[in-house]
Amino acid sequence: MKLSEHHEKERRGSPDFPISYYPVDSWHPRYVMPLHWHLEFELMRVKKGGVKLYLNNLEHQLGAGDTALIPCGVLHRCEPVEGAEYDSIVFDLKMLCVKGGKSATFLLPVVSGEVVIDKCAYHEEDEVSKKIVEICKTLKDKPEFFELKVYSLLCDMLYHVFREKHVVLDDKTTKSGHRRKTVTELLEYIEQNYTERITLSQLGEVSGINEKYLCRFFKEFTGYAPIEYVNRLRVERACQQMSLEDCNVITVAFDSGFNDNSYFSKIFKRYKGVTPMEYKKMCDNARGE
Repeated sequence: MKLSEHHEKERRGSPDFPISYYPVDSWHPRYVMPLHWHLEFELMRVKKGGVKLYLNNLEHQLGAGDTALIPCGVLHRCEPVEGAEYDSIVFDLKMLCVKGGKSATFLLPVVSGEVVIDKCAYHEEDEVSKKIVEICKTLKDKPEFFELKVYSLLCDMLYHVFREKHVVLDDKTTKSGHRRKTVTELLEYIEQNYTERITLSQLGEVSGINEKYLCRFFKEFTGYAPIEYVNRLRVERACQQMSLEDCNVITVAFDSGFNDNSYFSKIFKRYKGVTPMEYKKMCDNARGE
């Protein structure tokens, strides 16, 4: 997979500390995480309930106390179950690479995709898991010199990954690799055009896949039919807009790609369990408006 293809472009942390911490519950705009990938690493800790985590289309079931390490470039999505709550940490692995230093010798091949981490899900008794839990606590509490502690914990976590030999050479010529590339092309097209009308015919042209097979192929990777995925993405974008600013619900509907407000309300309630207006009021209350 080429790193220049579809990925999240959100900026993480600050230039001198490129790491972001996200506590996620049922009100979070991305509670059900759609299929995506990014240039950064991601850590996950399940605090309550359970999570079905899909990495390159392989399912991992995580329960309370379990953790996951999601390498850069890996297609992933998750489905919370049982009222799950979880922490997500996204960071730029290059923050640990000192130019000319030994750490870069080990970590830069991971960043470039020359080697991949082949174990991503961990139980709470695993050393990698213990480090992830401590990283989450440190970023949440922010004690004095917490940045230094986080650097140390990340290095220690990766030390155990290498020590337990969970890194392997990547094979970019496999059939699964070509299929993932096709999915990223479809996701990129949807990301760039979700505010406009998107049809199966258009997606078929982008991917070079017959429309009839396209739905099965797309659902195999994302868990959703193509148009359902588009609508879920639009709802997610609407949630993000309402969580960040005071805005008119009808304006949000059109900004996120819906050209009919009643249809927007119907789809929004189907996926979020509340109407757009109810969600907006919740967001306004959270901002103290």
